[in-house]
Amino acid sequence: MPTTDPTPEERAPLHVEVVRDGVPTPLDADEIRVTLPNGIVVHLSPGQDPAGSVVAEIPFAGPDADEFSHFLVRPGAANLLFLNAERHARRTGEGGG
Repeated sequence: MPTTDPTPEERAPLHVEVVRDGVPTPLDADEIRVTLPNGIVVHLSPGQDPAGSVVAEIPFAGPDADEFSHFLVRPGAANLLFLNAERHARRTGEGGG
């Protein structure tokens, strides 16, 4: 059956399964928000590549925010990567250093 590539306005949802105690619950979502143990919230959404991709984003609090977050991506194997997120205090430029 032929398929057409969705335009950005009509992107196909992400098909996910949330697993709790070994029981999967299937869901379709436009965006998935994951709160990491350190409190950073990562947003996952469909990417632009019609062959399949996911965009991972930590929302930006703005240029005047006291903190900023960033990703650390470490390879594990050909089919595995480790995605960490860290939060850092923004340097003010005052007090030297």
